[in-house]
Amino acid sequence: MRSKSDDAWRMAAQCATLAQESEQKDERDLYVRMRDSWIKVANRFAFLDSVDEHGLPAPLPYPVSRSLRRHSPAPRR
Repeated sequence: MRSKSDDAWRMAAQCATLAQESEQKDERDLYVRMRDSWIKVANRFAFLDSVDEHGLPAPLPYPVSRSLRRHSPAPRR
């Protein structure tokens, strides 16, 4: 099942394609604005997918390498 963000990204891509194919500037500008709006929607849905119903970060579907985790810097002497 696709997520809402996937659907929004698909719509953004379709608008981008229509903008590239458009020969009239007004029409092209409309599709570019629509693309930008769908990108904002996709980013918002992606954010909502990343938090649970309590507003806490959802667990990642994959393990995170220890080398990618933040470490506090070593104390200076």
